[in-house]
Amino acid sequence: MQAALAAEHAAVYGYGVVGGRIEDQRLPEAREGLTAHRARRDALERDVRALKGEPVSSAAAYALPFPVPDAAAAARLAGEIEARLCSVYADLVRAAEGGARREAAAALREAAVRAVRWRGSSVTFPGLTERTAGGAPSTAASDLADAL
Repeated sequence: MQAALAAEHAAVYGYGVVGGRIEDQRLPEAREGLTAHRARRDALERDVRALKGEPVSSAAAYALPFPVPDAAAAARLAGEIEARLCSVYADLVRAAEGGARREAAAALREAAVRAVRWRGSSVTFPGLTERTAGGAPSTAASDLADAL
């Protein structure tokens, strides 16, 4: 859950950049993504606290994976954010049980749908493309936090 929380912090930051660069007709879509990720972030913070953990804090800033000078790059960034979140939530689905697993699966599905909307295409198994050959969980959460 901490990895998903860290990824959601990065996603909220990234959507701030997207919102500042995206064309007007896609601004509602960017706002929807930002709102969804804020809600997921807040829910994950509550879940971590309920498990007697201390929620990971957001960074002051994140390095973007590429320059975002215009609307096209902003849309590409939004697609990248969502694709990376798919990997993070796929890992959480694998590790969690019960309600936490259902929530992770729902988050994976929502991120996959948003990724398709932003990118215009999909992959067969969202979130599973970045797994290592040995089947170990991906490093997508730390990649997202480090690269956004």
